[in-house]
Amino acid sequence: MSGGRWPLAVLVAAYLALAVMYSAVVPLFEAPDEVWHYEYIRWLAAGKGLAAPEDVGVAPWAQEGSQPPLYYLLGAAITFFVPDENADAVIRYNVHAAVGNAEAFGNKNFMLHGDADAWPWRGVALAAHITRLLSVLLGAGVVVLTWLLARLTLPGWPAAAVLATALLAFSPQFLFISAATNNDNLVTLLATATLVVCAWLLRAPTRPAWWVWGALGGVVGLAALSKLSGLLLVAPVLFALVGVTWRRTETGFFQETWFLGLKAALLTGGVALVVAGWWYLRNWLLFGDPLLLTVMFAGVPPQSTPASLAELLALAPGVWRSTWAVFGWFNVLAAPWLYALYTALSGLAVVGWGVGWMGRRRWLRASVRLALLALLTLWLGVMVAAVARWAQISYAQGRLLFPALPALTTLLAGGLVLLTPSRWQHVSAWTLTLLLAGIAAATPYLWILPAYPPPPLVADAGDLPAAPVAHFDAGPVLLGATLSRTEARAGDVIDVTLYWRTERALLADYSVFVHAVDGDGIVQAQHDSHPGAGAYPTRSWRVGEIVADRHRLTVPPGAPAPAPLRILAGLYDAGAGQRLASDRGEAVTLGEVLVLADADALPGATYINFGDQLALIGFKLDRRTLRPGETLQVTLWWQGVAPMAQDYVVFVHLLLPPDAVWAQHDQMPQAGAARTSTWQVGERIEDTHRLTLPPEAPPGAYRIEVGVYDKDTFARLPVGFSDQGVVLAQVKVE
Repeated sequence: MSGGRWPLAVLVAAYLALAVMYSAVVPLFEAPDEVWHYEYIRWLAAGKGLAAPEDVGVAPWAQEGSQPPLYYLLGAAITFFVPDENADAVIRYNVHAAVGNAEAFGNKNFMLHGDADAWPWRGVALAAHITRLLSVLLGAGVVVLTWLLARLTLPGWPAAAVLATALLAFSPQFLFISAATNNDNLVTLLATATLVVCAWLLRAPTRPAWWVWGALGGVVGLAALSKLSGLLLVAPVLFALVGVTWRRTETGFFQETWFLGLKAALLTGGVALVVAGWWYLRNWLLFGDPLLLTVMFAGVPPQSTPASLAELLALAPGVWRSTWAVFGWFNVLAAPWLYALYTALSGLAVVGWGVGWMGRRRWLRASVRLALLALLTLWLGVMVAAVARWAQISYAQGRLLFPALPALTTLLAGGLVLLTPSRWQHVSAWTLTLLLAGIAAATPYLWILPAYPPPPLVADAGDLPAAPVAHFDAGPVLLGATLSRTEARAGDVIDVTLYWRTERALLADYSVFVHAVDGDGIVQAQHDSHPGAGAYPTRSWRVGEIVADRHRLTVPPGAPAPAPLRILAGLYDAGAGQRLASDRGEAVTLGEVLVLADADALPGATYINFGDQLALIGFKLDRRTLRPGETLQVTLWWQGVAPMAQDYVVFVHLLLPPDAVWAQHDQMPQAGAARTSTWQVGERIEDTHRLTLPPEAPPGAYRIEVGVYDKDTFARLPVGFSDQGVVLAQVKVE
């Protein structure tokens, strides 16, 4: 192998080693949407055909049947021979999964895991890992093409090619997605191939052969058959067409030259249309929607109102983090220093381009070189705009930017190299490459795997706390429990550990509930989970072993104080919605925790900011139980956050979930005697509301909901980005 290619061979080999490791150690289907991507592959492998109107809403692939089919057809072609009789044992959803919540206690797993998806893989687990290896190979192609893209767009900068490839190949997020069943891997490969061809066309010293334009059209067509984002490749292709045509004109716009450019455009577009057009025509004829967005939104409903600019800016840091290192179902984060590293490298790259523009102006002003940089910037800008538009409709995430990731890493590498003295460029590039590879190798063990802990087993039964034993009819036995504290205040955490054993094999995945109940029978805090914080479902339990099952409760601001909370626990079948019976009842009492009042704090002390105008800092209810026809008095304490020219109205609702309002009271604070336009910043205002239930109000646990709105426009002040009312507490209607 020639001396110029050995760095690429080293980078590809290192990528393959890491990606195969990720694919083997990351629990199956614990990447975003991976289970549904695989379900569509399994659907096609079984010969059920492409998504049809009658499949929408009932097929197991959720929204993924709306996706262009090329990746799924490839997956089906290499897995059709693998039997899938064990699908029910492998594909088990965690109904308590903390999707998108990195702060949640446990349940980071979207799926339930057990022997069926453990090594040695068989059946569905084997087929899914085969499709993961397909993704790994597609990722390797992206690594090679990123090298070529950097060599084409930054000629004469070999250190930049090394660094651009390393920034991509050793990005933990790229490795994570490349090791998962996901069509992003194919569209990223084809988008990068398109950029490479476009860059080559812009650099070609002679008129390209016609077959090159046809091949470019074929690649774009395949990209459009891989994901809708492939359609956006029309932007860099048109840019290359215009660039090549412009470069052929020396004294003006010659008709013959532009006619040749038009022929190239027709050839490229025609081939792309032949390759991919059938798919969009089929969708139009079958669904009346060539893009199948209606099918997509049937599985993932869009936001009711588009996100505002402020919301998009608030989402941007999360999209940036998930471009580099957010795992699981958006609920497993890396350490903050890793995000700071990528942000710092990006900032340095921007500085480098600024320095380079001044110091190497001659190189950068060469028309072809400038066109190459513009090509990368254009494609990156198109993808950022597309993700921003998607964020207005649905949930945005960094992997949606992956088709532009090679362009981004090439631009970052160029800026970093420009900032480095020439004699140190190779040393610094390889030093940073080794650092990134080391971080990538450690990532699964530092952050990913700890989110999916091993079964929490107790070796010695003599270590169990003395407690009453409860035998559940289905087989589980609650041997005992411990509470982390006997006294607490609002906001404190109570850790509850249950000790289980089963007397026979369990045929269902039962859920555990732990409730903190006040003297009126109202559940003030609860935690529902599969055992082991989701890590050890009951179907995986072995007879006789003891399972330590930890739960976490947080005492809410609305909990009555001073007063005791009873801690209860039990089991239920989430599918049937039915609790399991035991010889101590459906809910076993574990003990009590006394909630203490803080003498120096307001009742129900809290801090809820309404639109940066005013904040709710406390509340009090005059009773916790009432009957139909009776009145509940709610006292609120407010504080001015900023000077207010507007007079706002406070509403208090008494609602029965999910949204039935049975009583409400709207007024300006103190019935208009303390209008918000008169408040001083930091001033504390006490405000009382009385809600009377109608005689026909049904019994149940009602919520107290509070909000603020403009008296003239009725526009509500948001809390965060939501204008929904804030739930403060619950009361019981008997």
